Amino acid sequence: MNERWTARAARGTAGAWRVVAVVALAACVPCAAGCGGAQEPPREPLFADPPEGSDEAASRGASSTELDRGIAYIKNEKYEEAKQHLARAVAHEPGNAEAAYYHGLACEKTNDRAGAEASYKKALENDPKLEAASLNLAALYLDEPPRPDEAIAVLTKAIEHAPGRPALHQNLGYAYGLKRDVASASKHYEAAIKAEDTAATRFAYGAMLFEAKELDRAAAELKKALAQTGDDVATIATIGRMLGPAGAYADCVAAFDRAIKLKPDAELYVRRGTCRHELKDEQGARADYEAAIKVDPRFAAAHYYLGLSFLAERRPQSALRALTEAEKLGGDSEIGKRARAKVKELNAKFR
Repeated sequence: MNERWTARAARGTAGAWRVVAVVALAACVPCAAGCGGAQEPPREPLFADPPEGSDEAASRGASSTELDRGIAYIKNEKYEEAKQHLARAVAHEPGNAEAAYYHGLACEKTNDRAGAEASYKKALENDPKLEAASLNLAALYLDEPPRPDEAIAVLTKAIEHAPGRPALHQNLGYAYGLKRDVASASKHYEAAIKAEDTAATRFAYGAMLFEAKELDRAAAELKKALAQTGDDVATIATIGRMLGPAGAYADCVAAFDRAIKLKPDAELYVRRGTCRHELKDEQGARADYEAAIKVDPRFAAAHYYLGLSFLAERRPQSALRALTEAEKLGGDSEIGKRARAKVKELNAKFR
């Protein structure tokens, strides 16, 4: 069977890591030994408290009030209201990195990308060590359409301040991957894994290598990601979809074994069947195609691959019936077109 049903790995599933929660900002700040948990980012220190009643004191007090209100609105996912309060906080205290960061977050949540970019930049001007602002600014640059060079510049500066932070290295790996710089991407993914070995990082690394056609290396990372992944059927299935084209057919079958146990879906049966075919298990492959048809009788790919399985066993009449059904169900889709070509080829042989 020469045809192989492949799918390009969804880049979004291995995309840039960003800070999306209010509490995450505090977690990004290094904590002194013995601290009892996440702390708020330190505010700009005062060399001396301003006299009570001064314009500076009033401005800082107003900024603090507006900042607190803005954060409360973000926690309640009321981003437009948050944006207004945080804009006033920034106006009262332009040097407050925290206010600028949260204003950027509110802008991003209201699809004001230009405002988010400007606010994250302002936050970093005020505090170059504010990791959350670096992550979110870089993530903006890595969204479609990606601007990897700008993301790399932001993240490289951030790593100077926090060289061991896995999220920074993972996003740098992703950015270099977009540039097809596999060596630099690998360096940063491996640094991220050294700092914190997670399924998400292994998956992102494997997906980058898969896109770069480094299939043996991709399979090795994806297998590790699979071993660390819980019961997330979407991730397990995506890993399986890459393991097959990477040539790791036994691992592909194992991935879809897990996915099907969680969700008996027609596509998952067909994917497992194609990997079983590559392992010369034609009986098992055909059983999967037939199981897929039982789950969804209108799934064209199941009929198509069942037809190819019959062809592999020299059963042309059975193949013709299955392929004709695939042609009917597939219409003008890629599977429908392939089935149509096979039906035409078989009919020509029978004349």
